[in-house]
Amino acid sequence: MRKLVGTVLGVVGWTGWVICGFGGLGICLRILFDVGGVWGAAVGFLLGPLTFAVTPWYALLALGTWTPLLLCYAGGLASTALIGIGAAVRY
Repeated sequence: MRKLVGTVLGVVGWTGWVICGFGGLGICLRILFDVGGVWGAAVGFLLGPLTFAVTPWYALLALGTWTPLLLCYAGGLASTALIGIGAAVRY
């Protein structure tokens, strides 16, 4: 039973991690497209990790929206916690 619960938690965590990752990157690229046009989005796509780390903070400070920050950081942290808890329960 422990192995099943740990596996389910791990799968939910990895699924959330992928959804938050791609969803957060999509939102960040959209913000960069709105601010810098096609070139801003293209450079943001090429610098994916930097885009994922910096753009949510820009959205909070300049645009006043929490959504990218919550999706990128809180979603990633919660998903990582589920993966860790699932691994601890499983073994």
